[in-house]
Amino acid sequence: MQLAPDHDVELYARVFRQFGRLHIPQVLREEDARRVHDALASRTPWNLTVIHDDHFYDVAADELEKMSEEQLRAVDAEVYEFAARQYEGKYRTLRLSELGEPYGGDIPELIELTEFLNDKPFLDFIRGITGSEGIDFADAQATCYVKGDFLHPHFDTDAKKKRIAAYVLSLTPKWKVEWGGLLTYVGPDGHVTEAYTPAWNALNLLRVEELHFVSCVAPFAPASRYSVTGWLRGR
Repeated sequence: MQLAPDHDVELYARVFRQFGRLHIPQVLREEDARRVHDALASRTPWNLTVIHDDHFYDVAADELEKMSEEQLRAVDAEVYEFAARQYEGKYRTLRLSELGEPYGGDIPELIELTEFLNDKPFLDFIRGITGSEGIDFADAQATCYVKGDFLHPHFDTDAKKKRIAAYVLSLTPKWKVEWGGLLTYVGPDGHVTEAYTPAWNALNLLRVEELHFVSCVAPFAPASRYSVTGWLRGR
C-alpha cells in the first residue's frame, strides 16, 4: 500500500498552517483505495457504537446481527430523544489499532492499511504537513455511517493520549451532499465554517482543537459512508 504520486507537501503544509484543517484528494494509489473499500463494504464485521453523554457503548457484530428491526428502532428512538439535548452519536465501528500495532483480525487489507499508516513514508508525509515531529504513530478504527447515524460536535483533545492531529481517510464513492454525513467544522460564533462531503480516496486532517461533527445521514440515503479514522499521536 502506497501514497499516490505527486503530492505537494509544501502546499498542504501552508493550508494546514493557515486553517488548521486540510482536504487531500486522491491520497492513496487508486488500486489500494479500491482494495480497502472492498474490505469495508463486504467483509468487515461492524459493531454498533452508541455515544451517550460521553460514554461509549458497543454492541458486538454477532449481537447486532441478532437484533430485530424493532429492537434497532428502539435504540434509534432512545438515542434521538437524548440527542435533542445532550452529546450523542451513533455509527458502526471496527477497532483496528490502539497503539500503532497492525490490525489483529483476518482481513488482509486492513492489516496492510494499519501497517501503512504507521510506516515511515506516511508518518513523514504527515509530519511534513503538520510541522509536528512529535507524531510517532497513528491509531485507527474503521467506521460506517448508515441512514440515521451521526456524531455531535466535539473536540479531539486528549492530553493523556498525546493526540496531535486527527485524520479521516474517506473511502465513500459517489456520495451526494444532500445525503448528509458531512464532516462539519464549527466556528467560535456557532456557525458552520466549512464542511467536507464524504469523498472517494481522500484524506482529511484537522487539529484536535477544531470543533467538528458528522451531520446525520439522511433517511433517504441509499448508500453507506465508509472511512478509517483516528489520531496521530506521540508516545
